[in-house]
Amino acid sequence: MLDLKSSIKFTQIPNESYPDRTNTFEFNFLNEFEMTSTWFNLSDTGKLIVPQKLSFRDKDGNLFSWNGKNISGQTNTSPILLRGDAISITIGYYFYDAVQQKRILVTDNVFNGYVSQVHSSTPLEIELMDNMYRLQQTAAPNKQWIGYTIENMVAELIKGTGFTLKTKVSGDNISNDIGDQYITENQTVAEVLLDLKKNYYVQSWFRGNELRCSVATYFPDDRTNHKFKFQYNIISDTLEYKRKDDVVVGVQVYSQKQSVENGVTKRGTTKYKIEKIKQFAVWNKGILNIYDEKPAGFQGEIRTLNFLAATKEQLKKLVKENINNVIYEGLEGTFTVFGLPFVKHGDSVTLIDDNMPDRNGTYIVNAIERYFGVNGYRQVITIGTRIDV
Repeated sequence: MLDLKSSIKFTQIPNESYPDRTNTFEFNFLNEFEMTSTWFNLSDTGKLIVPQKLSFRDKDGNLFSWNGKNISGQTNTSPILLRGDAISITIGYYFYDAVQQKRILVTDNVFNGYVSQVHSSTPLEIELMDNMYRLQQTAAPNKQWIGYTIENMVAELIKGTGFTLKTKVSGDNISNDIGDQYITENQTVAEVLLDLKKNYYVQSWFRGNELRCSVATYFPDDRTNHKFKFQYNIISDTLEYKRKDDVVVGVQVYSQKQSVENGVTKRGTTKYKIEKIKQFAVWNKGILNIYDEKPAGFQGEIRTLNFLAATKEQLKKLVKENINNVIYEGLEGTFTVFGLPFVKHGDSVTLIDDNMPDRNGTYIVNAIERYFGVNGYRQVITIGTRIDV
């Protein structure tokens, strides 16, 4: 028998209007908690639903109830909960260990971040965001970055925030060239990271207080492998097996760099443009061809590869080296499991099917959705690249 366990901790963050907000509250009951964690997005996000009539402990251990109190700014008194307050959520199970003949508690700290919005509803609904919330409030300097790598630029952008930047993978330095220059102007740091994502395919996400910012979407040095078996610990799935030699897929290939234009914008800011070199690769049942443009009449799924500051000739070489990142033989889709083992995006999962061994394989985890509450604890796992072939 598995019993659910949760622990939620709010820490008030004082501001100019309410400088006395320095309390901490902890409680161990919630109606529902859900979150999404993936490198596709800049941030992990979540939603917490708790009763309005809730009792908990403050930082001094005193029992406290927010029933009838100013929870989120409805009156002129200091609110208990505000946008920007820090939050930490730990969830898991109690289970009985027959060998040790006692109950064992297994929990994971699944979310650390900030309150992004409070809905004054019944029950109370609280929206959450990880450390990217802080970077949404942090201004980037108006600067022309010449001779910087992405990593050097981002390290300077987050200086003073208390966050660190991952700069090594398995002992080797991470270094990505962004071209001759890059311009930041009237932006927050989060907006800069979003621009890098949209125009340069540079992914940014937090793992704790460490920011990852790279064209790489996962790092093998902190990957954990988990095994799941069909007809055993996989509850349900939407997985579909695709054979590499049976598919026709187009791959739109881009290379980008930023350059300054003469003059200024209507807002008085520097004019610049994104220069893109593009090619179109066609994978046709095992045969790869590369074109300058998408062939007329092409019909099929289109995927994308992005590279930084590469020439047309370099792009052809990069496409051949990276084609297996977007076209592979194996399963695609999602599967649902219980809350254990705890899975993170960037981990790998080995899927085993005793009835259909062709489905066996190991895949990188692209995304996790967690659902915890009165209906139990579930993880919905989205798989990406197959890595055992």
